[in-house]
Amino acid sequence: MKAGDRMKLLKKTFMQDGIFILTNSMVEIAEITPDGINAMYNDKEGFPHIVRNLHEEDLGPL
Repeated sequence: MKAGDRMKLLKKTFMQDGIFILTNSMVEIAEITPDGINAMYNDKEGFPHIVRNLHEEDLGPL
């Protein structure tokens, strides 16, 4: 797993910064930090959001 890889979000639907992040959505890994994985998520209107501090088990192959 590296920056730029596209993955499927396996984590249950949750809210972050007032936006619902939906299970089984496609995300693109933005960066991998010691705290976790930050990924780019596009909401249903197409606006990008950064999902912070994901873990490897939260992501799966497309």
